Amino acid sequence: MKIPLIIRNLPPLGSHIFVRGNIDSKKVLWLIDTGASQSVIDKTFVSTYFQDNIISETEHQTTGLGATYEKSEFVRLKNLQIGKFKITSKKFAVIDLDIVNAAYVSAGMPRIEAIIGGDILKKYKAIINYSKKEFTLNNS
Repeated sequence: MKIPLIIRNLPPLGSHIFVRGNIDSKKVLWLIDTGASQSVIDKTFVSTYFQDNIISETEHQTTGLGATYEKSEFVRLKNLQIGKFKITSKKFAVIDLDIVNAAYVSAGMPRIEAIIGGDILKKYKAIINYSKKEFTLNNS
């Protein structure tokens, strides 16, 4: 399924790519991060809307977004949409995305609630087409 891709310049020389979607009935902006091994969701977003969905906490150390976390939390979310592409259930790592969102807001960009990482990109055979501004996910 083809999903409209949003390309935003991030000063001074970079650009980031996003898609719109939903988690349950909540509208979200997904960052696509081809360098992230796992998809993550913002800790504040989870504690506001999905606190009861926390499924596990581990004591092992994880690293991401320039920080090291002594404990890792995970949440299982249902009824996800990336564009119009539907995922019925997905386990996400829960990470504080405040530092990312602060950088985006200072650059005049919108906040994100979740990051699409390599787990989703690989499973659904993602294709990113910059020239057509399309992000494609496949169920087959």
